[in-house]
Amino acid sequence: MRLMERTAGRPGDSALFVMEKVTGRRALTVPMTHDALVGGIKSLAERVGLNPSSYAGHSLRRGGPTAAMRLDVNSIYIKMQGDWKSDCFERYCELDTEQKLILPGAMAEAAVAVGM
Repeated sequence: MRLMERTAGRPGDSALFVMEKVTGRRALTVPMTHDALVGGIKSLAERVGLNPSSYAGHSLRRGGPTAAMRLDVNSIYIKMQGDWKSDCFERYCELDTEQKLILPGAMAEAAVAVGM
């Protein structure tokens, strides 16, 4: 939300993802680079006590569809948002413990229902 507020009124061809870069006493708004994004991810990981070498830009590629899947977002939207041509994004999604128990629970219920 703050990003939207900060970029309101900017020209339509402006960079979508921007950051402030302080040079001397001036703060400039510049396009966010891949290196700056990855550096930020690693810095935040380290600040919360995680190993920064375990995180990279690809972490967003995995985390985005995983978070969307956990929120029950339709897979068509996940696929479109990530610009995937195939269903390969499904390999990135990681199930939480509760989700991992859904299939075995359903199989157990079905076995009881048929008298197994």
